[in-house]
Amino acid sequence: MERYGYSIFCDDIRNEPGGKLSFIGCYNAVMFVGREFPVTLPKFCVHFYVFSPATQPYTSVVARCYIPGEDQPIAEEPIDVPALEDQLELVRNLPKDQPIPPYIVVAASLVFSPLEIKSPGMIHIRVAINDSSSELHLGSLKIVS
Repeated sequence: MERYGYSIFCDDIRNEPGGKLSFIGCYNAVMFVGREFPVTLPKFCVHFYVFSPATQPYTSVVARCYIPGEDQPIAEEPIDVPALEDQLELVRNLPKDQPIPPYIVVAASLVFSPLEIKSPGMIHIRVAINDSSSELHLGSLKIVS
């Protein structure tokens, strides 16, 4: 079993009653900006999920956002993870006959307001898990004029 995750790229994220999230203006694989670069978006949001097998607990998760025209991430945010003891307790209490292994899920949002994009290319969301130098890729969005 391996860790995996995904991202939702959108114009806005709203918190709704009952703990629900609404994603406004979601992008599929490509964002068409319709003008010359650089482009300034008034708001841009990314919501992501990271799934780790319960037998591989987290000690830390750091989210990174990369945009075209920048060598370094424009955001590097530590994300809250469940306490290690809580994760280990989950593993100790797993049913032995469960056919599908459970995952520990971490979810968070990155909100940029405004966001300047200097050139066409890809926006990437990645996370470093447990202080690893390697990154888990959670998704990309292509930016074109």
